[in-house]
Amino acid sequence: MSRILLSAYCCIPNGGSEYDIGWNWAKCAAESGHEVVVLTRAFDRNRIEAALEGENSVQFIFHDLSPFVQRLYHLPFGNYLYYLFWQYSAARRAAELHKIRKFDRVQHITWGSLRVPSFMGRLKIPFIFGPVGGGEDTPPQLRRGLGWQGRAKDAARRISNGLLSLDPLMRATYESANEILVTTSETLEKIPEHYRHKARVQPAVGIDVGAMTAKWSSHPQRRLGTDKRKLRALYAGRLLPWKGLHLALRAISMARSDGRPVELTVIGKGPDEARLKNLAERLDLGDSVKWVPRVTRTELLRILTDFDLLLFPSLHDSGGMVVLEALGCGLPVICLDRGGPSLFVDQSCGRVVSTRSRDEGSVVEQIAMFLLELANDRNLLAQLSASARQRAGFFTWENHVRTVYAESSLALAD
Repeated sequence: MSRILLSAYCCIPNGGSEYDIGWNWAKCAAESGHEVVVLTRAFDRNRIEAALEGENSVQFIFHDLSPFVQRLYHLPFGNYLYYLFWQYSAARRAAELHKIRKFDRVQHITWGSLRVPSFMGRLKIPFIFGPVGGGEDTPPQLRRGLGWQGRAKDAARRISNGLLSLDPLMRATYESANEILVTTSETLEKIPEHYRHKARVQPAVGIDVGAMTAKWSSHPQRRLGTDKRKLRALYAGRLLPWKGLHLALRAISMARSDGRPVELTVIGKGPDEARLKNLAERLDLGDSVKWVPRVTRTELLRILTDFDLLLFPSLHDSGGMVVLEALGCGLPVICLDRGGPSLFVDQSCGRVVSTRSRDEGSVVEQIAMFLLELANDRNLLAQLSASARQRAGFFTWENHVRTVYAESSLALAD
């Protein structure tokens, strides 16, 4: 087994998103028998130490910059600048640790973005960069529905991805990495060609099947196959243009015009909220759409099984933790064939909407068609529900960690 140093800028138990990735990766690596040291920020040290009380399977080294430098967070894009300074200083701290601990390998785990550098390659030991995402993009024919602000941000993102080969810090990161793990095939294509031979697709997000099964078992009254009530769909996530909720709202309207009662509950907040609510009003959706402010992750896991399916039409999501959590709780998922969610969902546990050469109207029609299919066939919905948990079992944190370190050991040996 290896002595591993993890660089995890975000790493908090039950913190969601990047925080969960850092935490679960470290815990599962230790449970697999590796000696794990995590270099992370100190701002939530108390929460980490409380979660570790009574065990010492993972050692945490807390590292932050001075309070003066932390003021960068108050500036526009200051969090990115602080992150860059943190990564540079963290690599120096890691070098000091390596002199004492003699690590077998170092891995940059969070932030998981192909556009922000890591300096851990300076340790001159086997270096794994990733899993990282961010190479996904909105298809050109679907950009109009993002609104002008969404289109502007998407354009800036595309420009940033296009300049990767010219960024000296990213070139140095890719050059020093022995392996580059990317979350999707779209991100793989954005890695500069000179370094692509080092890269392979590896999902970053996973689930704890045992915890999901317990959540399911706590709702024995839910029986999808015999429930004749209206179809209740759930969207959970930030309200951002590229999350595709505007497509979901139009699909709900189309499905209801066919005479089938379909209801959508939206859990989350974000900068696109006003635009989306205006769209729902123009579509005259009324009580068909319920808006719920952001809830805690614990609350979300508790209420997942109150719904019939998860509707997650994100246009470029690298991961999609909520998709795996929904599958683990037995919820079928409708998503687009974009990014991470389409890796998790297949015909056995949901429906994947094709966007290839399709305009917004065609995509909306497909979503509405799938909604009607499930609303009209409760037995099919029950079959998808039963298969969802089995499908989720392929994407556990344990499987990810085992695969990465087993395959990377072979690659590094070569």
